[in-house]
Amino acid sequence: MRIWIIILSVVTMTVPSYGADHIVSVSAGEHKDYSRIVIARNTNKIEVKQVGRIVRISNIDLSAFLDLREVNEQRKAFRILSAKQIKTDGSNSVELAINCDCSVRSSRLNNQKFVLDIVDPDKANMLSLPNQKNKNIPHDNNGKENLLTADDRISVENAHNRMVALLKKAADEGLITIADSAAASDEISAPTQLISPEEPAIDEPKSSVEPDITPAEPPKEVLIATVETTKFRCLPDAALRINGDAFDAEPLVKIANLQTALAEASGDEEAILLHELAAGFISVGFGEEALSLLKDYGEENSYRADIARAIAERPIGDDSQLLQAQNCQGAHALWQAAAAAPVPALDAYRRSGGAINRLPARLKTLVATRLAMKMITAEAWQESQELFDIARVGQETLGPELEYVQARLDEFNGDTEGARTALLEIAAENSNASDDALLALADSYSRNRREPHEGFKEDIGALAKLAGSSKAAFSEALAWAHIGNVEAAMMLLGNEASKSPSLVEQARTTAIPILKNAIHETDRQTKISALDNFLEHRSWVRLDDPEVDLRNQIADAAFDFGLPNLALEILEAGPKRPSKNYNLAKATAALAAGEANTAIVISVPYTAETAFGEILVKANIQKNEYHSALASATALSDEYSKAAMTARAGWLAKTWQNAASGFQNMDPSSMDQTAAIQFALSAYMSGDTALPAAADAVLSQSSSVIRDGLQSVFTNASPGTALERSRQTVSGVTQEIQAYQELLENG
Repeated sequence: MRIWIIILSVVTMTVPSYGADHIVSVSAGEHKDYSRIVIARNTNKIEVKQVGRIVRISNIDLSAFLDLREVNEQRKAFRILSAKQIKTDGSNSVELAINCDCSVRSSRLNNQKFVLDIVDPDKANMLSLPNQKNKNIPHDNNGKENLLTADDRISVENAHNRMVALLKKAADEGLITIADSAAASDEISAPTQLISPEEPAIDEPKSSVEPDITPAEPPKEVLIATVETTKFRCLPDAALRINGDAFDAEPLVKIANLQTALAEASGDEEAILLHELAAGFISVGFGEEALSLLKDYGEENSYRADIARAIAERPIGDDSQLLQAQNCQGAHALWQAAAAAPVPALDAYRRSGGAINRLPARLKTLVATRLAMKMITAEAWQESQELFDIARVGQETLGPELEYVQARLDEFNGDTEGARTALLEIAAENSNASDDALLALADSYSRNRREPHEGFKEDIGALAKLAGSSKAAFSEALAWAHIGNVEAAMMLLGNEASKSPSLVEQARTTAIPILKNAIHETDRQTKISALDNFLEHRSWVRLDDPEVDLRNQIADAAFDFGLPNLALEILEAGPKRPSKNYNLAKATAALAAGEANTAIVISVPYTAETAFGEILVKANIQKNEYHSALASATALSDEYSKAAMTARAGWLAKTWQNAASGFQNMDPSSMDQTAAIQFALSAYMSGDTALPAAADAVLSQSSSVIRDGLQSVFTNASPGTALERSRQTVSGVTQEIQAYQELLENG
């Protein structure tokens, strides 16, 4: 008799305290055709909703903290991958992730316990609900409900038998670890191996029937199972091993024979032949055929099917154990690299530890070639060379993909002309590598500022229009930007950004350098195009904090083109914590846009800074609040700026002494004719008896008539003097001063 000893290693967790919340136990159990959980002490009308493989149990008592250890740590319900409680202010629910396309059924027992069953698809209509009116519900000694039904009360031998089968299945799916007896005897609590020595790999499937246990056999093996608490687990190399030896010589003949045998087989033989044939398809790179076969036999959700998807370059779902397990090594990492995008593929390949060399010959060449191209895209040149060397072994001539890899490696090693010639030849062909070669040429033209070859724009444009060819669209955008057509480049990028959220960031990072280059051009039309295209596409260009300089430059362009309102709008959409210089630009734009209050609000925190102080003066003048402007002017720290601003504000506020004092402290060389006239009149209104020397000097050079007229204001000249001549133009001293004041009132 073969005796199987089952040891489940369970991590004990301490349930945390949640204040006033009360702990509600959640029991779990495994039945023949379904898994069950029971939630105790809940009087609410609980609601159940299922979407695919996610089951949500809602309207649980708000104060309940659910003890989910039997589900998560102890894994007593095999069909449930994980359970988590979701509590918000107004709701309390539990979300279950299940590992099958099962249906759910629920019921309420008389003792208010809530029961949920996860039922196998083919058994959903055969099993009846528990008798909700049965008051004689058996309990165990701990007060928990007995989750076993009459159908489950079978012999101990059969219970062992079924448990072993379940554990084998769980190990195959990576949910538990199993060690052989030798390892168990050394360290019974630490599993050493994920699959036992007798566990079949992809090409050696185990029988789906339960093992035959007879009393005469001695114990040969100990299974040590550690339940995996995370949803996705890394698989061992043994589980992913693909035996392609039988398909080396005449693979198509071998496959045809297996197809014939499988069509006539049944039972255990059918299962064995199914996996042997699937392994055969996989070993020669027939991914579509392997996937179709596995789907026909109900294994479309297995990791074997995901390997077939990777070979067929088909998308793999988010619930894939093959793709979603984290930090895997060996063969698992290799297949993750085969299925992933270039950058994550690089990381996965580095973790694979040479697993590619253990693949069958044809499959190794196929996978190495594809990975080499991914490494080129990721600019991982060492890995590209390594995979190129693996792929070319045993091949008399290189295919287009490897020719492309070789050309890119030559380019990296300095042979740019030879690489360019090879890429032109590959691009002219109709092969899987033609598009990559064309895109590589586009990058080269853009990087080296080299004129594209004849017909390039037509070729790259045609490629960009192909379904799903976003990479070509990005390259075409760069090509248009290179020849100065910012509008065409941004239009292409905008089209890609509108296709899916995943393309928005790539379009944005491609657009930003294009806008930077255009906004720095001295050509006015190019600057206008950059501004216009930014405004048209800013919903997805979305300049973030790292691009604050570009935002400033675009706003400066708007300001230079006489659009201060637009400049202010662009700047106001900037960082939440702008720098002082950024705020200065924003305050300047606000002032120019006539938004005096905005300019004042921005400038107030920086009153000690001369530039902001001047904006405060000008903003108050803009609001006709001249005395406030004068107060701001007299607070300026820079003497020259203080003098000019005080003179200006004092004149408008008609505080003549302040105005005259300001003009007196100004640099005469900075004073124009208007300022000189205002200086003279301010001095006169302040009671001065002589024309200020600075005003006299400026007016003597610009207008002798005005200078003589103002000079006469300060003297009692006799008839016939300059005063008389001046009065011929303006009758009387009072009218003359008033005329000057009216003329110069608004500066």
